[in-house]
Amino acid sequence: MEKLDLQAIADSRLSFRCNDHIAIFCDFEEVRNLNISDILVEGFLFAVVTHGQAQLSVDEKTYQLEAGDVFTCKPRNIFEQSMMSMDFNALVLFLSPEYVAQLSQMIRMEWTYSMFSTSHKILHADEMAVNRYRLYFDLLSNHLSSPETPHKELSLRLLFASMAYDLHDLHKFQDEELMRQTYSSGENILRQFMQHLHDPAQPYLNVNGYASLFNITPKYFSSICKRLTGRTANQLISEEIIRSAQIMLHDSSKSIKQIAAMMGFKNQSHFGRFFRQQTGMSPQQYREGKLPN
Repeated sequence: MEKLDLQAIADSRLSFRCNDHIAIFCDFEEVRNLNISDILVEGFLFAVVTHGQAQLSVDEKTYQLEAGDVFTCKPRNIFEQSMMSMDFNALVLFLSPEYVAQLSQMIRMEWTYSMFSTSHKILHADEMAVNRYRLYFDLLSNHLSSPETPHKELSLRLLFASMAYDLHDLHKFQDEELMRQTYSSGENILRQFMQHLHDPAQPYLNVNGYASLFNITPKYFSSICKRLTGRTANQLISEEIIRSAQIMLHDSSKSIKQIAAMMGFKNQSHFGRFFRQQTGMSPQQYREGKLPN
């Protein structure tokens, strides 16, 4: 069985735009006549069909794709076989798992939950959305081909952030009714919690506060989080608070006292103790780029 990872992409003769963590492919004319089957995908895939139709088999399930379909896929899926029309083409983005983990630290949403909420999924985008994805791919390709600059990596990550929120909205728009019909009550509570937790307009609450929002006990709320994510509710809240605080600490225009107030802490000392407990260093040490003791 062949593997598809960044090394295999770099070794291929296909016209990928890529670096150590990202690969973009936009011309299926090169692969139309290749006999490829049973590929283990070792990364996150995001594809937008722009022309034609295709039949795709993934983990023993067969899917029909047509223009406007958006396909997302987590790592470790096996692509068994595919057929495509002569005019088929798609925009394909491959991201390494390590890069997605890094992105989730700067984007206020759970990538592996919102962008790739299932093992693999097909959504349908309208013409306006497809045109937006074309622009994202053009910008990403341009950035990958451009010379290194001090802010090149940050620009790439911000482009991914914008695309992730766009895709998240597409998921939300098409999945709300399906979610009510097919998801368990616990999964629905987790989704609502994640949406509230990752909404910049909402204040951070403690476990009791979030449990009250959903009219359940804190114990039951924590058990849902632990069962479905492997982390307690308090861990999820703390991780998100630290992620936001780290982003703010990179902004030298805000004092640590101001950041503490913005994050909802009673005072700077309380914020400092919490930050050190979670990261092993003080906010000032983090701002100065020092390693934890």
